[in-house]
Amino acid sequence: MRTLDRYIFKEISVSWFAVTVVLLVIMVANVLARFLSKVTDGSLPADALFLLVGVKVVNLMVTLIPLGLYLGVLLAFGRLYRDSEMSALAACGTGLGALYRPAIFNGVIGMLLITLLTFSLSPWAARYEKELTERISVQSVGSLLDAGRFIEIFDGSAVVFTESLSPGKDRFNEVFVHRDLENGAFEVETAEYAIYQRDDETGEEFIVFVNGVSTISKPGADSYQQTRFERHGVRIPRNDQTIRALKTSAMSFSELIESDDLQAKAELQWRFSIPLAALLLSLLAIPLSYTSPRQGRYSKIALAIVIYVPYANLLVLSRKWVAAGTIPPWFGLIWVHLLVMALILFLTIRRYGADWLPGRRQSATGSAS
Repeated sequence: MRTLDRYIFKEISVSWFAVTVVLLVIMVANVLARFLSKVTDGSLPADALFLLVGVKVVNLMVTLIPLGLYLGVLLAFGRLYRDSEMSALAACGTGLGALYRPAIFNGVIGMLLITLLTFSLSPWAARYEKELTERISVQSVGSLLDAGRFIEIFDGSAVVFTESLSPGKDRFNEVFVHRDLENGAFEVETAEYAIYQRDDETGEEFIVFVNGVSTISKPGADSYQQTRFERHGVRIPRNDQTIRALKTSAMSFSELIESDDLQAKAELQWRFSIPLAALLLSLLAIPLSYTSPRQGRYSKIALAIVIYVPYANLLVLSRKWVAAGTIPPWFGLIWVHLLVMALILFLTIRRYGADWLPGRRQSATGSAS
């Protein structure tokens, strides 16, 4: 790398790192706040909090690295324009190659990092998240309940109170349960004790109440239905859609290649698209970064975000179309990247002219001779 290449490369790298760290801190704070609320209401064990946050960080980096690189290139070149360094470079006869080479170097580094994430670390994180989610689901009732406290379970549709728990947390003594039913009705159950059970063959989970009373009524109603029982089981609802999504994202590269499922084809194209998007975004930021000294280095961030949001949304939408069979897999996500390539070419010609194109350069040389 030339001296100028190293200088611009360093400017981009520093801005890229700073932007990525700031975005990561913001996103982790949001994820942590969401999980802390689940820990507070009792729907998530406290010992699983930081494990889930760590898994989410791996998935967040897949999105934040391209965005950080995009804004990093924009801010680095914006500073060069603001300090009139770009004018000095142009006066010295510096061509587009000196601008694009460092951005391409950073883009290639970003591609390698995201490729490692999407094809190795991210599937591992998805598999680990699936195992952790299943482990939490198996221990959901026992691990979430605490003696002498009202705890929300079943995604907030039920409130449980128990006086005491067994050492293994699979038996709950003197249980009180309030559940929301359809049509605004509610059910209140009290039982001598309850037992957590799981069917190993089907994976279904149940809470079995023993020696209790069930009362069903509606708010404001002047009547109620009361039933005494010796044993009464309640099935714990499952989220099959979440399990399926985790299963697809957890598949290895070889499994995706061999699979004929549309979900797998969409996932495979997604993993190839994110590294390519990082390189295209780094190139797109160069013509977007032009600013006059009076505008400042942050003047084009709003325009950059306006372009980035449709790009990212179209990739996500195309992924869903491939998975649903709306568009053929061969068409896939490539059309979105082609649109961005055309935008890069248009903005570059508009900003720097067309003389740098091979055909135009030859014609210009012939006219001069």
